[in-house]
Amino acid sequence: VSILVLLLAMGLTIKQILDSICSPKFFLDSLKRKKRREYPHSTEDAIVELYRQLYCIGGDLIFSESIRKELQKKFFQQRCELGKIGRLNLNKKLNLNVPENECFLLPQDILAAIDYLIKIKFGIGTLDDIDHL
Repeated sequence: VSILVLLLAMGLTIKQILDSICSPKFFLDSLKRKKRREYPHSTEDAIVELYRQLYCIGGDLIFSESIRKELQKKFFQQRCELGKIGRLNLNKKLNLNVPENECFLLPQDILAAIDYLIKIKFGIGTLDDIDHL
């Protein structure tokens, strides 16, 4: 599943995505290299595409509120709970200002993580050494 499809399905717009990352050109170029069909232009289209890819459904699929609810239940209700410490660590690592009481993973968290990885690609920031644990 393309990260663009996921972010659009989570409710972000292409403008919000491109305005929030350090190198929109790199992001767009990396998407073009995938040689996939055209990407969705709306949240509803992205939800349908995400559902289609996750459940390997071919043919025509039309957006419905039940598809949205199923994806929310599968991904964003309790499965992505960070807890208070997780939120604090994520805010610190990705330089976010999300309130501590927001304990679930948000679209802007994923977008900030993508931006962090793009910065790493350009030599900005450092990778964590997981062997120090």
